[in-house]
Amino acid sequence: MTSKKLRETKGPLTVWLFVTLYFAIPMLISGSSNGTLPQNVTISLILALLMSIAIGWGGVLVFLAIFLALWERRRSLGEIFSSVGLRRTGFVKSVLWSFALFPFCVVVGLISMMLSNFIGPLPTAVSNSEQAPFWYPWYMIIYSFFPVAVLEEAIARGYMLDRLMPQHPSSLTKALPAMLLSSLLATLYHIPAYLRVYALPIPWTIGRLTINVFPISLVLSIVYVRARTRNIIGPILIHFLLDAIPFILLLT
Repeated sequence: MTSKKLRETKGPLTVWLFVTLYFAIPMLISGSSNGTLPQNVTISLILALLMSIAIGWGGVLVFLAIFLALWERRRSLGEIFSSVGLRRTGFVKSVLWSFALFPFCVVVGLISMMLSNFIGPLPTAVSNSEQAPFWYPWYMIIYSFFPVAVLEEAIARGYMLDRLMPQHPSSLTKALPAMLLSSLLATLYHIPAYLRVYALPIPWTIGRLTINVFPISLVLSIVYVRARTRNIIGPILIHFLLDAIPFILLLT
């Protein structure tokens, strides 16, 4: 029984460790990013943004594809996509559950905003977005969907949570241990970005992870489990909206 449980957690922990280190090491070396963004959209800017995405997420895509091919013997891209929840079946049911539970994410966000007053003021460098060029919100809206929402959900829900509960119970009680562990791993993954890229103080990092990232990750896990379809489109939609709404508001 112990060896079976170890086998069930080995794959998710391996993927989590690789993805976390893949992003954390460059962040720890380069530190926070405070460079000035160009105001005008040019071909060189578009190429630079595409190259940044390719470098930042390309390694994760390649690793995940190779890992699934070797670890689970997935022999085609279709099998690889399907094995992490990117599938056609269950699309509607997953979306409906995302609509049903999205208000809970909004409530978590509102509670997080209220509790943040006890943490302290948000650093000026983080909260000031007035100097962002006009194209930046549009870029971040697209970026929030792909690669961020799609790939993070493919890893956190489509792979880690899915493999931690191989019998796929419909009962949230039975799925709770897997939901808690996968949500914890997904939360810890954000630490390097908050500390180095966004340069958040430690109290803000701990507070945001505790009262925002972790509970929202649990809601996303509930969507995945309750839909009973092994389809991640619902969690992707919620993840995308939560990340994109601040930038959508900048356009108004």
